[in-house]
Amino acid sequence: MTSSGPGAAHPTHPSLKGRRILVVEDDVSLRKRLFALLMQEDASVRAVASVSESRKEVSESDFDLVLLDINLPDGNGLDLLKEQVFSETTSVVVMTAQGGTETVLEALRNGAADYLVKPFDPFQLPLVFERCKQRREARRRMEHERTREFCAKITELYG
Repeated sequence: MTSSGPGAAHPTHPSLKGRRILVVEDDVSLRKRLFALLMQEDASVRAVASVSESRKEVSESDFDLVLLDINLPDGNGLDLLKEQVFSETTSVVVMTAQGGTETVLEALRNGAADYLVKPFDPFQLPLVFERCKQRREARRRMEHERTREFCAKITELYG
């Protein structure tokens, strides 16, 4: 599934409008629902059902956001995180039916920005993505501040 286009009858959420989003979900019904909802939010959406299709999409396009299922027919979504196939600017939200803390912690340790336990209300997505955006901006500000402090120390030491 691939598309981008105008929103539907309801107003769009600013955190999703124009975002490039990859949905990785093997459950056809959920994948279609997420695709339709994100399209209504004026996002540019790609939807796939497997680890191999994910790798192909990521090699061909850059995404702002990825909704990543863990248990997929040809592997584990966590492997994509461990292999660091997503760019540093991509926020990955893991979706799992396994509510186990260990799985969630492993996903977060390997670079996931957030997680959702299935079943979840798809209308939570704009809020989850907004949190991801805020964390990314906070991390950027912190890195900028560290760089500024480092440069100040170098200037102080070496004039």
